[in-house]
Order: sequence, then C-alpha cells, then structure tokens
Amino acid sequence: MFSITLTAAARDALRPDEVIFFDWHGIGVCCAHDGEFSVRPVRRAKLPRRARQLGDDPAFALPVAWMHLAGQAVTIDCRTWGRWRRFTTDLPCLGGTVR
Repeated sequence: MFSITLTAAARDALRPDEVIFFDWHGIGVCCAHDGEFSVRPVRRAKLPRRARQLGDDPAFALPVAWMHLAGQAVTIDCRTWGRWRRFTTDLPCLGGTVR
C-alpha cells in the first residue's frame, strides 16, 4: 500500500529517537481537501496520537496526509548544512496544491 524509501543520508540524519512525520496543511478555502505536505523529523514521544505508520520505514502521517500518500512511491532525502537538517521528498505536490 505504501512505498516509502529513506535514502542513506536521511537514515543517517535521523536521531535514534526520531521518525519522519508527514503533515497535511489545508490551504483551500472552499474545499477542505486542498493542501500541501510538510516533512520533518519528530521524536517518537511527540508524535500525535492519530499518527499512522507508513509501511516498514520510520515514517508516520496524520490520517489526512496518510490518505493522500496511499499508493504513491515516495523517496525521502536529507541535506545537512552544519547542524541544520532539511528533509525533502520527491512528491510532485510539494510547493503546490493537491486535490
């Protein structure tokens, strides 16, 4: 159902108590399903109760984001700059809306 892949850089950048978290930000005024994803590391203890795991990798999403990710192949990468980490995906919808 889910094909979530973490690159070696993304796995190395995650701390032992962290997972990748997909969040859904609704931006539509007239349609509740318009929005975009954000991807960030979150400590397991801070995951929202409603978060669901995506496949076998340490990736979780809220139900609304989970619904949009079902059936998609997603690769998660990380770029570091000093102590800063930036997790990115190859989703075509980042930076735009998804319906």
